[in-house]
Amino acid sequence: MVDNALDKSRQLAAKGRYGEAISLLDRASSNRNLNNSYRKELESFRNQQKLVEEELNDQLLISNTSALKNQLPILTRLTQASPDKPHYADLLEETRETLQSMQQGLSECAWRHFKRNNALAKDCLSLSLSLKQDKADQNLMEHLLQEQVEYKKEVAQKEQANREHKWKKRVDKNLAEARRLIESGQLKDARRALKRVLKESPKNETAKKMLADVNRTLAKYIDNLLLAGDRLYRDGEIESAKATWRAALTLDPLDQRAREKIQRAQRVLNNLENLRKSNENGEKSP
Repeated sequence: MVDNALDKSRQLAAKGRYGEAISLLDRASSNRNLNNSYRKELESFRNQQKLVEEELNDQLLISNTSALKNQLPILTRLTQASPDKPHYADLLEETRETLQSMQQGLSECAWRHFKRNNALAKDCLSLSLSLKQDKADQNLMEHLLQEQVEYKKEVAQKEQANREHKWKKRVDKNLAEARRLIESGQLKDARRALKRVLKESPKNETAKKMLADVNRTLAKYIDNLLLAGDRLYRDGEIESAKATWRAALTLDPLDQRAREKIQRAQRVLNNLENLRKSNENGEKSP
């Protein structure tokens, strides 16, 4: 029974329903001797309930004080506009006195929460200082603002470190992929992977060296293919020569030598085709 109640009370506490959680555990544990873990749980619920109650009451104080403070200019104008109606002046004075008593509560709120709830403490202080310039409260506000600056700086540093970690992970992944492609002879794909690395990390010396090596190897392959195509062309193997040069162009689409050789071979093939058609037409003539 107690174990079930403990689970249920934890669920209620997780939803902020601390009163129900405490009552449930109290009922379930009546006439039983609770062990230390249950007593600690019950004490924790009560502490959390107290903290939430304090924060909500202080938020209510902020709300009520703000609303009352907003009435001051209206009451002031009413008092000035109708001096013959003293109840406006009385109400204005009463409101000022009430705000002064609230100011003390706001100051206490700030000092109560500044170590655990920076935002709530600043809200209380801001309103308190608008009602009374207290030196201790001013010092606390400066401390909280500095704490907020340091917190934002820390968050920014963590975010920067996280971005750098992800960036390094991407770079390392692309470098590893480039190495794998080089080892498997897929130099064109390796070149693309290395260019991705250098796009994100322009000063990466490892990627620069690898890319230079890949480019040199590809240049040798292209030169060999161009020479092989030239030999085939001289032997009259024009289609084979054209295919060989196209393979070179595939490795480097910007290689003008391969492009010109392919165009030349195509012109020769076109001329041969035109000659063949001309001969066929001549044979058909009477």
